[in-house]
Amino acid sequence: MPQRSVQQRAGFRGEAFVDKAVSDAGHVWNDTKRDFAIDGQIEFVDADREVTGVAVLAQVKGTEVGFRGATETEFKFTCKADHIAYWLRLGRPVVLICVDLRFQQAWWKRVDTWFADPERKARRVVQFDKAADRFDLDAFSQLSALGVPAGEPLPRLEGSEQLVSNLLTIEGFAPLIYEASTPCRDRGDAWERMRSNGNQFESGFVLAAGRIFSLCRLDEGPLAVLCDGPVTSIPTQNWATTEDPDLQRRFVSLLNFTLRSAHHPELVWHPTKKVVYMQAPPDRSSRKIKGRYRGSRGRTFFTPYFGKDDTTKITFCRHYAASLYFRRWSEQWFLEINPTYHFTIDGRRDSLYDAEYIQKIKRLERNNAVYQLVRAWADYLQGDDTLFRSRDERIRFGQLLKLDCDAAIDESVWIPQEPAPKPSVNGLAEGLWELPQ
Repeated sequence: MPQRSVQQRAGFRGEAFVDKAVSDAGHVWNDTKRDFAIDGQIEFVDADREVTGVAVLAQVKGTEVGFRGATETEFKFTCKADHIAYWLRLGRPVVLICVDLRFQQAWWKRVDTWFADPERKARRVVQFDKAADRFDLDAFSQLSALGVPAGEPLPRLEGSEQLVSNLLTIEGFAPLIYEASTPCRDRGDAWERMRSNGNQFESGFVLAAGRIFSLCRLDEGPLAVLCDGPVTSIPTQNWATTEDPDLQRRFVSLLNFTLRSAHHPELVWHPTKKVVYMQAPPDRSSRKIKGRYRGSRGRTFFTPYFGKDDTTKITFCRHYAASLYFRRWSEQWFLEINPTYHFTIDGRRDSLYDAEYIQKIKRLERNNAVYQLVRAWADYLQGDDTLFRSRDERIRFGQLLKLDCDAAIDESVWIPQEPAPKPSVNGLAEGLWELPQ
């Protein structure tokens, strides 16, 4: 009677393992009836349950005794020379899947590109990293990308992912908007009146049709000098929920001036770039803002950079900046945060190389860097009580809006990964990546 060898049994069990893993992930395993160093192919099904036609070829190797020389972190597998030559001639992506049947775990490696290296081809050895090369649910987005020609969109695979947006939720406003008649016709008039009243300034107001509107009281404080009639008030909710486009614009204008007032003098408005940026401290020292989440080391919102030859002389300064827009969707108000940078030569005067420096940073930034910047701005704008003053409550910010998606794309496949930036000669890139440990 014919007998089945131990190797054959391990091979069949390995293929059965891969078949089940592929099916559990929602994709299709097609085994090869006539096997010549290819046991089958994995064809991918997208989130709409459409078979995409995107597929990779697979050779499966199973073991019931463990792979030779395996450690806790890696192992090696030696391939036959004729198999390698066959994989390289196919002109299609080929993966080698090694299954350890003792622990029901598997790892994969693309071998047609691995053995494209003449040195590796001569050695015939594939080296597996047990952490990076694991064949599990997370691997299928990378596997699917292998079969997609360069430049074509990746299949949208079934899965779930939580996205953190750059929309900072607004939990509430001061309850009342105060209004009164005013002789001021523009903000210059108002500024001059406050200057003549003992230099007591407050910028959180708007002027319209001979009236002044503010979330601050108008019968006391710096704005009282701008009024020449009785002070009345209306519920802020009336403006926050209005459908009148003119009133909406007036409300947004009031929110913009109130936000700048709440963070004066730390935040400065740049009228040309239409951004706010962190003011330099009087002594031009670095300004670090504490983060709110666990493990955060905070972010440096202002950094002076010094010359190589004269370490006491500032060559330029980097300020965190952001364009901030108030938005309303479905009766909910948000603050849209778009982080950027501003460069000065001394903490005050704009650098002539501002645009060049920003372009250089943007080329280096990736998703996580932008996310950390948005989160840093959210932490800062949420405010905090200090020893000297309470948090400004005219606009109360909550958390960044999070969205649950029913499909996912592996960003490590979607976006080409580049090595981490090294400190540049002039120190510009240094200090950009202040990420929590």
